[in-house]
Amino acid sequence: MPPKSRPKSIAAKKGVRSKSAAGKAPEAAKNNPPAEKIHPEEARALTAKEAESLLSVIKPSSLVALADSTDCTEQLPARMALEYVGDKDLSWSNAQASLRTTHQFLKEILEMEAGEFITRGSLARLADLGTLDLIALQGKNDAARTLATFLDACMHSAKERLGISDELPLLQLQEEPPSWPLKVDFKEIQQHISEAVRWRKTPLVVCNGHHKEVDTFLTYRAYAQVDAKWVLGETAIRKTTNIDDMREDLRRRLVSAIKNGIPLHVAMENTAVAFKKQICADGLFPDSVFNLGCFDDLSKPEAEREYKRILRDSDLSDWAGAFPGRLKDGFFTVVTTAFGMESAEAHLSEALPFFSDMAVIEIDPASFS
Repeated sequence: MPPKSRPKSIAAKKGVRSKSAAGKAPEAAKNNPPAEKIHPEEARALTAKEAESLLSVIKPSSLVALADSTDCTEQLPARMALEYVGDKDLSWSNAQASLRTTHQFLKEILEMEAGEFITRGSLARLADLGTLDLIALQGKNDAARTLATFLDACMHSAKERLGISDELPLLQLQEEPPSWPLKVDFKEIQQHISEAVRWRKTPLVVCNGHHKEVDTFLTYRAYAQVDAKWVLGETAIRKTTNIDDMREDLRRRLVSAIKNGIPLHVAMENTAVAFKKQICADGLFPDSVFNLGCFDDLSKPEAEREYKRILRDSDLSDWAGAFPGRLKDGFFTVVTTAFGMESAEAHLSEALPFFSDMAVIEIDPASFS
């Protein structure tokens, strides 16, 4: 059953969106009025892109005033904004510091493309923080109201994209890790990848000969790709690149994915490139790329995490956002293979680091018929 659309207006609660509400919200966003001038029902009618335009009219003084707020209802949107941009420290003190950077904080929010990088995991973490109350925020700090309106729109957009119904509480989606390997329908691939990442696992998608469809799907989702067959050709067949140069090339690709908060897709196709024994190297393209829990070990201080070891000073010069060098939420590694389950076990267990720790997701060939 497809997910229900989010409520668009009072009339939409009865199953029909009113023409008046449908017309007011886009016009409101187009003219960039302050969020406090928009009724909560109209605010909920905004798309994520429309709500994004409201950020342009937040006054720096309002952000600074929000940093001084002692009202938990006002503080919540700012703390949620930290999760939205991929910050791991969601405390109010960290939110205060970010709010006082004013335009820099807004710039970082805008760089997240109206919620396109929100995952099932980040939705669950946002839900853990609390529930936005647009009605309670009427008459309160306009920056808090604007952030809440924007984040509410982004979260609803992400739920629709991920196939999550508003009627299903996020915290009840999955409280125990799935029992991998799983055999799933092709249409469910994104849902299962997101669930694996939520449990800090690297997904291995076993495509049963349908790797082209799966790889194309991930390309359209803006995953950064590492073509294993190309790596093999350049280093072992054509021998146009030595291993050290290839490792540096892969490091740059990895850093680009980290700094932009996008997933890294290692497309194995029908090969078993020896990443574990020949390609991976500490400080360049480490084994831990294939194990999210090791690559970004949340039990360690930020400065001691594995991903920090691959960064160079030159990587930080054009790092988007207020926290250069910090891994953004949205990054993880996913591996795809053309093999079936038996061949994957036989050939990839020696080729890939942490193979036994991966969340194996097998695509049902029947789902393509």
